[in-house]
Amino acid sequence: MNANSLEAFACGILSVLLLALPASSLAAPPRPPTSESRVSRQPDLIDAEYSQSRAMITWCDNTGNLWTAGVDRDTGLFVPSNGKGVLVDPDAMRTGDLMLVGNGPEWISTAGGDQIVYTKYVPGGPHILRNARLALAQQAPDGGWSHDLLSPLRPRDAPYASHNADDPAPAISYVDPYDNHYWRNLDDASSEMPVPQYPASPRSLRFVEGARAAVFTAPVDGISQIFLYWLDSQSTEQLTFDDGQKDLHSVPWAWRAPEFGGDLVVSTVVDDTELRMYRQPGGQGDDPGDDGWTLVDSMRTPQGGVMNSPEPFVHNGESYVFFSVGIPPDTDPTAVFLANIDASQPVLVQLTPNLPRRIRRDPEVFVANDGPYIYYNRLTIDGNPFCMPCNEGVYRTYTGLPPAR
Repeated sequence: MNANSLEAFACGILSVLLLALPASSLAAPPRPPTSESRVSRQPDLIDAEYSQSRAMITWCDNTGNLWTAGVDRDTGLFVPSNGKGVLVDPDAMRTGDLMLVGNGPEWISTAGGDQIVYTKYVPGGPHILRNARLALAQQAPDGGWSHDLLSPLRPRDAPYASHNADDPAPAISYVDPYDNHYWRNLDDASSEMPVPQYPASPRSLRFVEGARAAVFTAPVDGISQIFLYWLDSQSTEQLTFDDGQKDLHSVPWAWRAPEFGGDLVVSTVVDDTELRMYRQPGGQGDDPGDDGWTLVDSMRTPQGGVMNSPEPFVHNGESYVFFSVGIPPDTDPTAVFLANIDASQPVLVQLTPNLPRRIRRDPEVFVANDGPYIYYNRLTIDGNPFCMPCNEGVYRTYTGLPPAR
């Protein structure tokens, strides 16, 4: 058994034991966490995005190169380890531009497979918001990549993408230099629409997996609440009406939950310290309307820390949410957690160790042949999120969940 297999085996045994604990035990003080291992030492490999279908990552380096690299499905390791597999665009955004636009390249699901949307700048001009443009990189059947700006050439940046497999009508959301929000169908520049109900904000408009819709937060009587925006009807409905500030420093997510028969479920971070999940019973159509949303689960970490970067995924017919947490007294994210959405059998597991004391940020999931891993950047505590000298590289931790069925 090689070192990676031994690590996965040991981590898997411990994680399975933790996942099997009753809810009362999971609320106890932290138990011995699983281990973590370094995947890449590349210091500017920050904000990488993962394509499960292509088994690839994409990212932009500090000189403005847009790269893809493989992810070995057997080991979950990068090929090559520095992430510089194929140079897609030699004149894209730089790692340092993340301080300005807040988001790097993203995979978008299309009928031709996963492609890449990203921010690119007017050639020869300074990297400022009014020079930012949207760009698309596409992989041809022979494996080669091409790239081009998306028309019309207006100041737009930080695209996020829909993720419906083999989607014939994929969509992107993005902002202008004043953080006003827009969306459009990827292949139709004339379809661009503003989302006026979403207040100007650098936080993104995220699409609902399995529906032509998106979710965002907006204040109602001083309380941040969640709204659902239907793309085709351009109608908006308020989902939450309860107390607690929703997603002050994060964004809500919505998806169709298999354990609820495909009903829509929304997750949100409340007051920075509580993860709540809401369900729309019977919400299986393209525009369900006001069928009512109910709170189905709520949890806090045992330490009551600040939650960051929550993101859901579905594995073997069950929904999970992973996120990073600032273990008190830290507010910077220092640990990665995994939760389910079943209030009758709650799971809340810390996946990473408390020591060494490090920032662990921007978690992402990739399902290798032996099960899902969570990948993240690990930085020294005194570093900012995009500090390359502080970045120790990309690390991962094993969830302990079984292989895909």
